[in-house]
Amino acid sequence: MVVPASGEQAVAQATLDAATTERSLVMAEIYRRGPLWRIRAVGQGYDHDLASTARSFGVDITG
Repeated sequence: MVVPASGEQAVAQATLDAATTERSLVMAEIYRRGPLWRIRAVGQGYDHDLASTARSFGVDITG
C-alpha cells in the first residue's frame, strides 16, 4: 500500500495471493525516473532464499 503521508488515504494498493512454494518475493520496485520517484507492483516469487534472489539482481552479499 502506498500512502502520501501518515493517516492519509492510500493512492495505490496491490494484493499478492498466489504464492505457494516461494521462499522469497519481490513485491514492488521503487525507482527514480527523471525528477520523480515511482513505484511498480511486481509480485514475483522465487524458490530460493533471499540472499540468492538478491545476488540475481546484482547485490553483493557478504557473510
